[in-house]
Amino acid sequence: MTRFPLLTAIVFLATLLVSVRPTAAQEIDVEGTPVLLVADEVVYDESLGIVTARGNVELTQGPRVLLADTVSYNRKANTVIASGSVSLMEPSGEVLFSDYAELNDELKTGTIRKFRALLVDGSRLAAVQGRRTTDQRKVLDKAVFSPCDLCEENPTEAPLWQIKAVKVIHDEAAKDIIYEDATLEFFGFPVAYTPYLRHPDPTVDRRSGLLAPTMGVSDELGVIFGQPYYQVIDETSDLVVEPRVHSTAGTIILTDYRKRFSNGAIDLRNSLAYVEQPSDPGDSDDFGFEGHADWEGGFSLNQTWRAGFDFEQSSQRTYLRRYNIGGPDVLTSRLYAEGFRGRNYSSLAAYKFQDLRAGSDPDDTPVVLPLAEYRHVGQPGRFGGRSSLDASLLALTRDTGTDSRRASVVSGWELPFTSDAGEIYTLNARLQTDAYYATDASPASTGDSETTGRAFPQLGLKWQYPLGRRGDNTTQVIEPIVGLVLGPQGGNPEEVPNEDSRSFEFDETNLFRLNRYEGVDRVTSGSHVNYGLRTGVYGDSGGSTELLIGQSYRFYGNSAFGEGSGLEEELSDIVGALAVRPTGPLTFTYRFRMDPTDATLNRNEVGFSYIVPRYYVGGNYVTLDETASSELAGDREQLDFYGGVTLTDHWSVAGSLTHDLSQDRSRLLRGRFGFTYSDECLLFGIDFERSNISDEDIEPDDRVMFRLVLTHLGGVESK
Repeated sequence: MTRFPLLTAIVFLATLLVSVRPTAAQEIDVEGTPVLLVADEVVYDESLGIVTARGNVELTQGPRVLLADTVSYNRKANTVIASGSVSLMEPSGEVLFSDYAELNDELKTGTIRKFRALLVDGSRLAAVQGRRTTDQRKVLDKAVFSPCDLCEENPTEAPLWQIKAVKVIHDEAAKDIIYEDATLEFFGFPVAYTPYLRHPDPTVDRRSGLLAPTMGVSDELGVIFGQPYYQVIDETSDLVVEPRVHSTAGTIILTDYRKRFSNGAIDLRNSLAYVEQPSDPGDSDDFGFEGHADWEGGFSLNQTWRAGFDFEQSSQRTYLRRYNIGGPDVLTSRLYAEGFRGRNYSSLAAYKFQDLRAGSDPDDTPVVLPLAEYRHVGQPGRFGGRSSLDASLLALTRDTGTDSRRASVVSGWELPFTSDAGEIYTLNARLQTDAYYATDASPASTGDSETTGRAFPQLGLKWQYPLGRRGDNTTQVIEPIVGLVLGPQGGNPEEVPNEDSRSFEFDETNLFRLNRYEGVDRVTSGSHVNYGLRTGVYGDSGGSTELLIGQSYRFYGNSAFGEGSGLEEELSDIVGALAVRPTGPLTFTYRFRMDPTDATLNRNEVGFSYIVPRYYVGGNYVTLDETASSELAGDREQLDFYGGVTLTDHWSVAGSLTHDLSQDRSRLLRGRFGFTYSDECLLFGIDFERSNISDEDIEPDDRVMFRLVLTHLGGVESK
């Protein structure tokens, strides 16, 4: 192999610049980028001014590389002709292929016969002939574009889909691919024609334009169609606008505006609808305006403080669920500021709620203004003891019902100790002091305001003795646990309103806690002893099986918990949890709460999942007895099941169901089944959905939702 001297290459090929030379470089008269030419043979005809390279020719200049069997450079005409297995590797990652190429103007313009291009994402462009113009465009005649891989067994077969056009223009500056007289083909059969089509090339990450439409059919809403449009405002903000039409229920306009700042971001989602009114569903003449807002933002003020807001509001209680917009059952609006420094946390917030659940009363929904909190965790002392402090101020107001003002301080101290024999002792002390000013706090109140205070101390001592044994590949642990909690009787007078401790469930997670309630409005009064056994097997490869079972015995004071909670008697229900997490695909969990007198299961929860590369399956089964500590009435029994199978590399099916088995009935609440095809250039799916939930204007509904997304072109998609 003969290497053409670098100096000679610079002399004869200095003008062969593959990229546009910067204007500043031309102004200061900087010479072109050096060219390196490698070939089996190089001949220079001095009389004609032609340099010819043959055999494995490699021409390199800057980030571009030209490969060919033969390359000739006409110095007088400033023309390069390449033939035989020509390929040009671009800086963007594109590779152009041809059998014959004639290039001019420093390789920036020219003609390529039998043009083929492999784009950066694997998409392909091909044409009978292509021209590269001075304005950084590739103009292709009788061209075809497709992001689909070709069949390995028969590459000459048509791809899954492709676009054929009389003319295709690849605008490298604007990063667009433009088609004139274009036909969309599936498996070689034409399905759609358009005189003009434009879409971004694969190098574009963010561009204004149409997104995948929403399409579906619903018994209640009729035919559903929405067409979102995405607008890039600038480098830090964008906007999505989607008009969505329901043939029998009205029209919605959804918007989503996002903006990022140097110290934070905002996201403002809204909808405005002219839809059927819930007061008289089915009456085609009863339409009106509805809407919702979902705004959030957060900002870092300095290294310690940050502030933000959340605003969630719906014009009607059932609006979000009926039109499948989504959202929680309780909408929470919040304005807050919070600071973190060392072992201290401070926050100041205001809350407003909108309860969307059936049977809720808007007049009973509170407004919290303000809620101030401070938390501190102390440094470990000389003997390892650590103090803690949780303080809060709360003002809560309703249109009807209890109004309350609360100041609360919870002081704590904890001292852990490990004996030489491996026993673990933990000494806890807790003092909760509260002051309340409330209106209508007790059932007997009739608009009276009452001021009351509370000081509630607790002392706890927990003993644990983990015993371990080493096997060949496992470690076995058995650990008895006993905890003693001492506290006074009472502590929950009627004058103290219950706002943050309404929902309670006795289980293994709060068995050994001093105060089993999550909030501060209710305390766990009396003295009791808790005992349990934790055991586990832990494999060296990461798998484990753990079991915890325990019970509580109250030997002093009255119960602070309602009937059916499992703690109303001196001897509590037995609680436990089993978790099996092997290194294989199966996981299994079981939780229960059992009445010790007759072995009745007051809570029974089973969950499992099995996940392998080709399929997955999982489910949960829960039974709950009616409890006085829960706001939900009646026994509950529910089955959730989900699964999916990957049939081939491209085809998959998936489904889920939620079945209600409570109150001596059996009915499907929600069900979904769908199949999906996906590959490098297409996603297609159909979902069949069934909802058997009724609530005012929400009726049982069957829906069929579609998804069809073509790479780079968008598609249709259900939401």
